[in-house]
Amino acid sequence: MTHPKNELIVVSGASTGIGAATAHELASRGYHVLAGVRRDEDADEIRDERIEPVILDITVGEHVEALAARVADDPRQWPLRAVINNAGIEINAPVEVLPLDTWREQFEVNLFGHIAVIQALLPALRRSKGRVVNISSVGAEVALPIYGAYAGSKAALESAGDALRREVTTQGIQVVIVQSGGVKTPMAERSGPLSLELAARMKSEHTDLYRDLISSTVKFQSTFLQRAITAEKAARKIAKITTTKHPRARYGLGPDAAFTLPLNRLLPAGLMDRIVSR
Repeated sequence: MTHPKNELIVVSGASTGIGAATAHELASRGYHVLAGVRRDEDADEIRDERIEPVILDITVGEHVEALAARVADDPRQWPLRAVINNAGIEINAPVEVLPLDTWREQFEVNLFGHIAVIQALLPALRRSKGRVVNISSVGAEVALPIYGAYAGSKAALESAGDALRREVTTQGIQVVIVQSGGVKTPMAERSGPLSLELAARMKSEHTDLYRDLISSTVKFQSTFLQRAITAEKAARKIAKITTTKHPRARYGLGPDAAFTLPLNRLLPAGLMDRIVSR
């Protein structure tokens, strides 16, 4: 068994997928992981010798405050090595069709919730010279049709992360962005079927306008998911990024990332639109 590191790492969105796999990977490397989950049954599922589940809906202020208190009052006085902002939701529909409340919900989870966690934990990270790792998406770089809300929230998270990096680098805090793409997770697997369900409930005038576009976009994304890496493989890279001594500012994760990270800069204007509309 790996020797204990006597350091804390927070992982939000640790119930399933990348978050759960990352929590287990970091625990196997000797870190004490505070794994953020939303339900008691998820806490029971992930609890382990070095994984301490904490009830954490990052949009609930009391949960975030309790997490900060847990870190600050650690009985062993272990430092906070890193916070991995992984929690997220993905609900995709055309800009015109997606209700404003659903737009707001995605920004609350994918942006504002993470900002709340960062604000609450920066004092602990400042003491430890720790690290913020924001799990983003290739959608922040190349926004497919119907992905406006999700991609917009991730692009906003990246911009906020870039600003934060420049604000806290002299304080010894590092900020890293990980653009995830092509990773097998429950959220990714639900994305396409959910889009088709939403499309089936559209008004008739919207169905005529967007049905074929939604179908082709779902098929396009499904092609990448067929080549997707496992959550466990993604977790190994995230763990390395989180603990390496001199991280880069940005990383890509999965086959989609390798393909799309430079896409806006390399593809002729309009080519992505023509690919998706095939």
